[in-house]
Amino acid sequence: MPHGAFLPWIDKNCVFSERTARNYLSLFRYRNKTATVADLQDAYKQVKQLESAEKHTERQKSYQRVGQYKKTGIKPDGWKRGTDDTLVKEDIDRDERIRRFKERVEEDKQAKESKKKDYKQDSKHFNEAISKLTSRVEERETFKEQIRISSEGKENPFIDALIDYLQGLDDDNRRLEACHNIIKVAKSIAKELDRKVYSET
Repeated sequence: MPHGAFLPWIDKNCVFSERTARNYLSLFRYRNKTATVADLQDAYKQVKQLESAEKHTERQKSYQRVGQYKKTGIKPDGWKRGTDDTLVKEDIDRDERIRRFKERVEEDKQAKESKKKDYKQDSKHFNEAISKLTSRVEERETFKEQIRISSEGKENPFIDALIDYLQGLDDDNRRLEACHNIIKVAKSIAKELDRKVYSET
């Protein structure tokens, strides 16, 4: 059928809905794998699982094509303009975010080194600054141990940034309020991601 003709054809020739029609099409597509299923609802569930597995496999193939394209600069055979182009853009955006983060880390490092040189001009101020820095590091490591972060998580830049933010607040009440707000935001993000993943599958 030409584009746009399918829905009018269903309305004119079928006594069931578009959704049911698409379910029947899916059953027909996987007829060799669902032929032994007696119950229609069970067949629908099996088709959904098969489609989900296919999407996962295709997603992995897309990642492989994108990886090859990033290495060679040439789009490989089987390139899908919509999916693969989107993945490339996501990869580029992620790489740019990492680059900017590393730049900020390097700038902070250089700023701290510059401050250390200034502190050397006055041994008293320098010693005080080193003492505060040591105390801050110990406090952060103690805090990490208290919240039971794994050994791998201790070197996570995101966790470090989050802890730095919390330590920069005035008191524990504000830190507690900030933690609750972070949890709310994280839950909202997780809910939206769940919705997207569910709609894709």
